[in-house]
Amino acid sequence: MAEESPKFTMVKSQELADPPTDLSPKSRGLLDTLTMLCSFYSSEDLASFLHSDMFEDLTRQGEGWAGFEIGLYIDHTKTFEVFPSKKELLFADGANTGAFENNLYRCVEEKDTAAALEQWFQTVLQSSARFE
Repeated sequence: MAEESPKFTMVKSQELADPPTDLSPKSRGLLDTLTMLCSFYSSEDLASFLHSDMFEDLTRQGEGWAGFEIGLYIDHTKTFEVFPSKKELLFADGANTGAFENNLYRCVEEKDTAAALEQWFQTVLQSSARFE
């Protein structure tokens, strides 16, 4: 049986402000890991990570201070940004693919995050919807 390829990539793409000074060693380790390209096999897998205690401890302390790029594994030019804050995850589709209304999506619940990730994946996976 052929090995399945991941669907998504994720990497820390920007700092909007200085990281919190009180990050735990575990959070600092996760931040270091996220500076390298990470991959996820499903929308549910990535949503679970984005809503995990570990990721929330790192990123969801007050106003957003970091941005992350989520991309299509098979084509790293297909991406959108995620900005975590204490109250939500904000998906910002700068490529205007049409996957999210007004190219923004605010995620609070894990199941809704998974559905939004799958919607984006299905939109950009179609060759007719892919952008140059």
